[in-house]
Amino acid sequence: MFNKYQLVTLGCKVNQYESQALRELLDASGMTPAADGEPPDLAIVNTCAVTGQASRKSRQTVRKLVSRGRTRVIVVGCAATDAPDAFRAIPGVEAVVGHQQDVTETLIRLLERLRGETHPRADVDAPTDPVHVVRAAPPRQTDERDDWLISPMSVRELTRPEPSQQLPTRTNKTIPLDRHNVKTRFPFVTKIHRFEGHRRAFLKVQDGCDAHCTYCIIPRLRGAPRSKPEHIILEEVRALIYTGYREIVLTGIYLGAFGRETAVRKRFASSDSPLARLVCAIAKTPGLLRLRLSSLEPGDLDESLLNALRSSKVCVPHLHLPLQSGSAEILRRMNRQYSVEDFLETTRRVRDALDRPAITTDIVVGFPGEQDADFEATLAVARQAGFCDIHAFPFSPRRQTAAAKWSDQFVPSPVVDERLTRLAVLKSELSLAFRRQFLGQTERVIVESGPPRLDAVVIGSNDLRRGRADRHFEVCFESADARPSDVCLVRIDRVSPGRTHGTLLDGGKTDHAMPTLSA
Repeated sequence: MFNKYQLVTLGCKVNQYESQALRELLDASGMTPAADGEPPDLAIVNTCAVTGQASRKSRQTVRKLVSRGRTRVIVVGCAATDAPDAFRAIPGVEAVVGHQQDVTETLIRLLERLRGETHPRADVDAPTDPVHVVRAAPPRQTDERDDWLISPMSVRELTRPEPSQQLPTRTNKTIPLDRHNVKTRFPFVTKIHRFEGHRRAFLKVQDGCDAHCTYCIIPRLRGAPRSKPEHIILEEVRALIYTGYREIVLTGIYLGAFGRETAVRKRFASSDSPLARLVCAIAKTPGLLRLRLSSLEPGDLDESLLNALRSSKVCVPHLHLPLQSGSAEILRRMNRQYSVEDFLETTRRVRDALDRPAITTDIVVGFPGEQDADFEATLAVARQAGFCDIHAFPFSPRRQTAAAKWSDQFVPSPVVDERLTRLAVLKSELSLAFRRQFLGQTERVIVESGPPRLDAVVIGSNDLRRGRADRHFEVCFESADARPSDVCLVRIDRVSPGRTHGTLLDGGKTDHAMPTLSA
């Protein structure tokens, strides 16, 4: 029987959400997850293309799966959209489904064909559009509850980069950006009800971007900004809480563009923050313990959003603000929508509004033309901002982006590696300094797992538990009966470069109580 599946996810929180949507679609179709070590009948790989390494890992994952022989493999996601022919050339790949297609309907038709059912199959002939490998099935008839919002502004205008960012084709014409190149609906099923394998639930509320940073491939792959209707989001929040999730993380390709027609700030039609209104609405949901925002830019944190975060008991004092570079010149060449001064002013306002907030960031190292002085400026800004964690990435040229054309300015790999090493040292220093603030204090910790394991060998006590504090840092403590999703009050006793240790207070554990949901 064709009834066992495996789902492999690479990449960001949005991909993880979309994979959960796929998982629920497969479960609803009558398929069941393959057990560990059991060869699946079907494997779906949700790919990533944000860096060259992510694309390579996506291809390697697909090759490994098709080597099993009997497993049918379907490839979806950003790398599938970016380079469908590369996956199509791998023997054993059943289909490649890009973001521009009605993924839900196309997968349903593929499943029915693979299971030998009589429903008309998806057309898998040679594509006429270079992005499509499996031609999309006709759009389903849906009610408005299933639709993503698309702004009244024309899609052509929404997705066109600034003139300096448009790339010439071989005929010296700009790449056409029209409605056929833009996904205007949610690519998978609309709502999820659980989040398999996670103690925190990622909730996608927004998709698409038209900001066109010079290094970023994502606007070309995911199209124009669009947002999920608020009532659908609130239904998902209630369902996830009912399933037992205490923490929800709002995520999107450009979360700050939620409810907006565009991610380009100078085109905003109103100064009101739709995201602030959404945060206030979600925060009122009974049973929710924590609400976290996945990633924002300085311009997103206006007073209304800061007030929403400050006034709610469930909004945690943790914000992810990607810096990317502390050099004014590099930020300009990246086409970022803020200056160094804007960024530091935002961190100051965040600290004024929230109690000792955890501010985490992303930094790109070795952007074309980055000089020693530019990198030193990045280190200086990181210290001034007081980040508690830094995700550092080497620059990765992505095809059809402006920065990929500046190959004569690429930074040599040994220089990039040395800068990454220095940034890792600073990251450890800043993380330690941040966590030391909480020595001797009591932190609320949601348990995520039992004893840490390495190669199936328990490290330390069998009673060791790990969880996340409100400010997102991991805390280890001993408890014989604390279970995943339990809420514990833990006194912070010791911090080290790699770990935070604490003691569970007497009576400091609460069991999960299921909220009652109205019909």
